[in-house]
Amino acid sequence: MESFFSSHGPSSDAGATRVKAMRWPASVRLGHTTVLSAKAIQISNSGVGLLMERTLREGETALVRVDAFVSGNPVRLQARTSVVCCTCVGMDGFRISLRFQELDDDAQSAVEALLGAAR
Repeated sequence: MESFFSSHGPSSDAGATRVKAMRWPASVRLGHTTVLSAKAIQISNSGVGLLMERTLREGETALVRVDAFVSGNPVRLQARTSVVCCTCVGMDGFRISLRFQELDDDAQSAVEALLGAAR
């Protein structure tokens, strides 16, 4: 499986994936009514990694929301995603890797702000 969180690759590649580790509250909306709590632990320009108490099915779509602060300013990322993989990480629950689907301008700005905070 291709990892969209990999930061390895040729240094001359201008489109290289940037990755930032983080610990921000998040929520996952499945369908119209189910909202689950999560913690965002990693973000890249193509997806987000969450820790959750339950599993999600590979291929399932979800609306993800991450509330963060960058340089003292609130940043809210809200994006439609699809589940790439789900891995048990012991007592911490499950690590869910989600790939972004067609980010709108607000979501793209939030991703750029969160990734810029890693510099």
